[in-house]
Amino acid sequence: MKFALALVLLVLTACSGPYSRPEVAAKDEKPIPIKTARIVLEPIPEIVTATGELLAEEQATIGVKAPGRLLKLHVDLGSQVQTDQVLAEIDPTDYKFRVQQSEALLNQTRAKLGISDPASDEIASEQTAIVREAEAVVKEARFISETTQKLTSEGVLSRIDAEKAQVRRQGAEAAYQAAREQVMQLRAELMERKAQLALARQNLADCIVRAPFAGAVTRRQASLGEYLPVNAPIATLVRQHPLRIRTEIPERLAPRIRAGQPIIVKIQGQAIDRTGRVVRLSPAIEAQSRSLLVEGEMPNEKGALRPGSFVEVQITVDPNARG
Repeated sequence: MKFALALVLLVLTACSGPYSRPEVAAKDEKPIPIKTARIVLEPIPEIVTATGELLAEEQATIGVKAPGRLLKLHVDLGSQVQTDQVLAEIDPTDYKFRVQQSEALLNQTRAKLGISDPASDEIASEQTAIVREAEAVVKEARFISETTQKLTSEGVLSRIDAEKAQVRRQGAEAAYQAAREQVMQLRAELMERKAQLALARQNLADCIVRAPFAGAVTRRQASLGEYLPVNAPIATLVRQHPLRIRTEIPERLAPRIRAGQPIIVKIQGQAIDRTGRVVRLSPAIEAQSRSLLVEGEMPNEKGALRPGSFVEVQITVDPNARG
């Protein structure tokens, strides 16, 4: 009984402090802020996740068309280049001599045809000295033959003289025909010389190796002073913008993939996700992996992303899957 009374007194004493009064407790309490929001039903998109890699839009191994000694090399690993920028130069000395030789042969053929204006290589056969000379001989032979025939009929000359005049006329006519054919041959030779000159000039121009597109050098494969044969590689060039995204989708999900679907790309080592879109689908399923090869496209204007990177790909196949 005494224990129970002592417990009641202890409880009353504990509850009789200054903070037990309602006016004091209400004074010290701080209001707790409460945030509210309206409940809205939003769609949860259906996403297909796969792994893939980044590929360059274009990749080319730049080689030489004109063989020769590498005189200058203007790029190295990592160099950024623009379209038609000079990458390397081959020693052009031999090719300059070949151009001069071809020009001399062309002018020689023009001289045979009597062409004085290189801007106009068209000339009629009757205007060439070869044909005009042969034509004059034919006229003379015909006149002699006709005169001889007339004098023979009058008994002034013998029949043998008439036959000789006729033979000389036939020879002159044959020479005239041969002159015309020679002019035709010289015309063909003129075209051949012009083609040889154009080829020599093209070989000289090919001594300067230019970039076929804007990109970056991923590999240098030649050294200064090295003799390079035809098609010998100088450097490997890749186009970094845009980049290709290549991935494989399981066969059971392949019917859901369509060109134009958005892609979210997660790259290892980067906190920011990139976006792209599906642009190409393989027309067939890979027999070994039972998967569909899919290619996407992603912008890379600043060149921050590198081809060959491993990525995680999320393709949104249905943005309004369920609400």
